[in-house]
Amino acid sequence: MQRLHERRAWIGERARLTPGLRARDRYIGSAACRGCHPQAWDSWQGSYHRGMTQLAARDTVLARWDDVALPDGAVLRHDGERPLVERVLGGHTQIDPVVMTTGSHHMQLYWLPSSTGETLHALPWAWLVDEQRFVPNEATLLRPADDDADYTWNRVCIRCHAVAGSPGWRAGTGAIDTRVVELGIACESCHGPGRAHAEARRAPWNRRAAEADDDIVNPAKLEPDAASQICAQCHSISLEHDEAGWLAHGPTHAPPASIASWGTLVRHPLRADTPGLDAVLEQDADYLVDRYWPDGMVRVTGREYGAMTESPCHGGGELSCLSCHSMHDAAPDDQLRAEADGDGACTQCHGDARLSSPQHTHHDAAGAGARCANCHMPHTSWGLLGAVRSHEIDSPDPEISASSGRPLACNLCHLDRSAGWSAAWWAHWWRGAAEPVSVDTDVSTMVELLLAGDAGQRGLAAWHMAWPPARAAAGDDWQAELLVLGLGDPYPALQLVAWRSLARLIELPALGDGELPSQSNIVAFVDARASHRAGPRD
Repeated sequence: MQRLHERRAWIGERARLTPGLRARDRYIGSAACRGCHPQAWDSWQGSYHRGMTQLAARDTVLARWDDVALPDGAVLRHDGERPLVERVLGGHTQIDPVVMTTGSHHMQLYWLPSSTGETLHALPWAWLVDEQRFVPNEATLLRPADDDADYTWNRVCIRCHAVAGSPGWRAGTGAIDTRVVELGIACESCHGPGRAHAEARRAPWNRRAAEADDDIVNPAKLEPDAASQICAQCHSISLEHDEAGWLAHGPTHAPPASIASWGTLVRHPLRADTPGLDAVLEQDADYLVDRYWPDGMVRVTGREYGAMTESPCHGGGELSCLSCHSMHDAAPDDQLRAEADGDGACTQCHGDARLSSPQHTHHDAAGAGARCANCHMPHTSWGLLGAVRSHEIDSPDPEISASSGRPLACNLCHLDRSAGWSAAWWAHWWRGAAEPVSVDTDVSTMVELLLAGDAGQRGLAAWHMAWPPARAAAGDDWQAELLVLGLGDPYPALQLVAWRSLARLIELPALGDGELPSQSNIVAFVDARASHRAGPRD
């Protein structure tokens, strides 16, 4: 009985601190969908979208939480069902409940109430799912070590990690009244408000009505770009028409609303003019640099819609997010439809057998060099401590690569070769030229980027050093010594990436909670790499 009372007390406290869950407009919540759509509901339950934001409990917190001491003195423990954080602040012990979690795929963040209880702020430590340990939040982002990360869920994460989230930010008063229809990315995030649909089909004779579902959105029945714009609510670089209005009252749109109805898709100035972008750049001079390569290609993950729409394949109007991805008929990891996994993503449209022949690929048909995506969608985007495939489908061009700093797909496999070496082969294959285009020929491009590139370039180089196709093409007995230099990178996230790649090449001891790799780990490295050869091959 005592435990029952404790559980009820915890549920009440968590409800008080959680952004208000309330029916809004025409929404009804995902629970109402299960009865008629059990298979779709079950597949959504198994997705990482569903677990993007969850109420904190023993079964949703992925991290170790029983009497875990973190480097800053915080202690994580449970009180019955409640995950708690105990800290000494200002000489006093403060115990805060963990209200919510964000993420369940690569990492997980934990949200604690502010002193007023109106906003939620992140525990300074993120849980890395694969490595089963905590790291500082700053170490998950491309930023210098002294650049603190202070997340506020109510203002930033709510935009995409909840259904119809309203920050409730009252300008001038300081009052905050955050409301959401549902936590996580749920049915109505993509299918739109479902109350009318559910109520119309509660009568048994209407449940499987054959007439068109005009009162619910089915992305699969929309025109390709209209379907993709549902994804673009979150997966785009965009500006709200009325940012202040959104902060105060939440979104005024719902699927299948177009981007133009609520905002503006940001495009790099080299591609098109974007209304309102100048005002953004006045506030944030690095806005474009942080999001795009100098040639205008998107360089960050999670914003794939804008990249896809720049692709020639999109110009015909047939390519959409659903051409390759499915929310209900795909494995959760990449949400790729079975027929779009591998070359099938391309051959479903480009079925000409000549495109898969050695005369086109110039690589062995069974090897990674002949895979469509490795040339036309290389890993030149970045996020979540790793390289991600670009969704702007294009063809390798050494001259564009040289002018933009975006690594050429060829060099992402041939790590030990220079851009000039790649350019010479490119010119020979595609221009019938014996001489290379004007690109430096002496230095391994990826080594150069690892040691002297910008943060994004250094991350891509370190990640590719342990990428299996690159190891097959360039060997894997020379990268370790270079990656040790990466352990001294001024960005903690890139120290982690270098360490991860090292750990894929040679056996390394595990790191503890909060521990960042550094060149002081060199002793363990030297012991582990005794049988490895130093320096790239000739």
